[in-house]
Amino acid sequence: TGQIDYTLLTRLSNDAGVTDMERTELLALIRDGRQELEEALARFDDRQWAEPLLPNGWTLKDLVGHLGFWEQRIATLYDILSAGDVPQDTVNEETLDELNARVYTENQLLPLGIVQENELDGYRAIAAVAQNAPEDDLFDPGRFPWTDGQPFYRFIAENTYEHYADHVPDLRAMLP
Repeated sequence: TGQIDYTLLTRLSNDAGVTDMERTELLALIRDGRQELEEALARFDDRQWAEPLLPNGWTLKDLVGHLGFWEQRIATLYDILSAGDVPQDTVNEETLDELNARVYTENQLLPLGIVQENELDGYRAIAAVAQNAPEDDLFDPGRFPWTDGQPFYRFIAENTYEHYADHVPDLRAMLP
């Protein structure tokens, strides 16, 4: 398969003039980004999953725990918003690093298999939202006032294929 040009994709999807994302496009981007992530991770053996190979000193286990946390968080956010509620624990630029550090610490206590299962559950949950949520919930920028004019699919994109794109280049750079 060809590689996705994530730089262009991110620039286009963040461009205020681009609002015509469709569910089929979103699902294809999620699927393709996921495939690239899984292919990159599959090249590492069990021993390498526990080594701090990533530039920030993280292990592959740490990365997968991080991705899974954000996938699940966005699926939960959708559940909260679609129920008509407002999220109580919001994240901003000031609290983002603190939250990522907390997730990192919590995942240190878990065995690799549990971290991988949690990530897969998070991926399935966010993919189910992309697959099953009503069109208006995903693509109407005014559907959820809490999102401040952003259509909800942007939260999905930022925590699936765009998030994977932040990390896949590091994984590829480590491969022989």
